[in-house]
Amino acid sequence: MIKDIIGTEGPIQMTMLVKSSARGISTSGSPYLSVIFQDKSGSIEAKMWSITENDELLCTPGQVLLVEGTVTMYRGHPQIRIEDIQPVESSHINYEKLIPTAPLSTEELKKRVYDYVDLIEDKEIKEITSHIIKEREEEYFSYPAATTVHHAFMGGLAFHSLTICSDALKIATNYPQLNKDYLISGSLLHDIGKLVELSGYIATNYTLEGNLLGHLQIGAMILNDAAKKVKINEEKLILLSHIIVSHHGKAEYGAIKPPMTLEAYVIHNLDDLDSKMEMLSSTLENVEPGEFSKKIPWMDNISFYKDKNRM
Repeated sequence: MIKDIIGTEGPIQMTMLVKSSARGISTSGSPYLSVIFQDKSGSIEAKMWSITENDELLCTPGQVLLVEGTVTMYRGHPQIRIEDIQPVESSHINYEKLIPTAPLSTEELKKRVYDYVDLIEDKEIKEITSHIIKEREEEYFSYPAATTVHHAFMGGLAFHSLTICSDALKIATNYPQLNKDYLISGSLLHDIGKLVELSGYIATNYTLEGNLLGHLQIGAMILNDAAKKVKINEEKLILLSHIIVSHHGKAEYGAIKPPMTLEAYVIHNLDDLDSKMEMLSSTLENVEPGEFSKKIPWMDNISFYKDKNRM
């Protein structure tokens, strides 16, 4: 596993998935490949200094390769110097060892999501929520919530949405003025546009629609398309759409509108909280107790401390 070679130096031979690859030109004018490999435990940068056309074809994102090389330290970071790569036959590939996955199984994710859908009392809101998820069930329960920043693992989108839904319902016990139906539907559908914005759970990247439209706009489009098939009151449709287009809070963070309803405000803040807690948890996993993390760009470049009693 990649985590086992971090901090070590020496020869390695292991199976890894190509997360990304870029061709470069060295100072001597020779082409080389800069590759990011991943497995379930993490990722590592690699360089292949002598390449052929076939090497470039093999290092396509999503390909699984048997890599031979040497782990070295470069500017304080581990890096593999690739000496040879070979394709792995599809029948020998175990993606469970190569792709990080949600802490819950797909079956458990499905059960919890549909249990929450069943709690929706408004028949129209329940029907459109169920329709959208079931129509995209395979993607909904397998896609990550991002490419790298947070919940970037198989099932990450559903797991992230479930956490927000759970938190929202707990908050609603203290604020009875909140409408639980909008909280549940909005939580489960707020990131639905990522099923079009992202390419999938293997070597996740942004699609053309993702780059040009973004998942908030796409999500509102999905909701409105569903409303052509499922009967729903116009105001209910607008309120659900507003939760989707406002959940990033501010225009500078991609929001089309700021949150302007109680439920939209709650979901925006819970989305922000859950994504940042995931970032912090992932970062602190690699920090020794009593030490500070590296500066985290998405947290205002703050270094976070891991207390000595936290394992």
